[in-house]
Amino acid sequence: MYKYISYVWLMVAVLVAQIFLLDNISIHLWLRPMIFPLVILLLPMEWRALWVMLIALLTGLLMDISLGGAGLYVASLLPLALLRSTLMYLATNRVVEASDQTSLLSRLSLRQLMTYLALALLLHHALFFLLETLSLAHPLRLVATILFSTLLSTVVAWPIVRIFVGKVLGR
Repeated sequence: MYKYISYVWLMVAVLVAQIFLLDNISIHLWLRPMIFPLVILLLPMEWRALWVMLIALLTGLLMDISLGGAGLYVASLLPLALLRSTLMYLATNRVVEASDQTSLLSRLSLRQLMTYLALALLLHHALFFLLETLSLAHPLRLVATILFSTLLSTVVAWPIVRIFVGKVLGR
């Protein structure tokens, strides 16, 4: 039960930081930090896909209602929730199995954890900005926005991930 309370606190903290802090910071047109995918990325890997998808749906709905996303947040979080184990395989070359009952994230090396985080945020940002623009009229601007926002989001999210994995999951 203790671990589940930690996930609830993580979700609340990340969503409050995203809604009230990061969405109100105007850095540059190409820099838009988004750390709310951490809610999905840091869930236990052994959870059933149905539960992860439901949490992604609820998180996306909350973000859409709070920020007026008109379904954009849901549409970008659901594929991320669905492809989590594939991203983990790409980052670690390890298949997530049903028998993984201990926290897989706490057993990853720093390089593997960073690769997983960066790949997942890159996928999320690509989906988000492609759906937001619905156009390839300015492909260089779109690619720059995806890459720079992913880089900034990864830098902002990394300390949160390290603290959560280290302190809560017991690395």
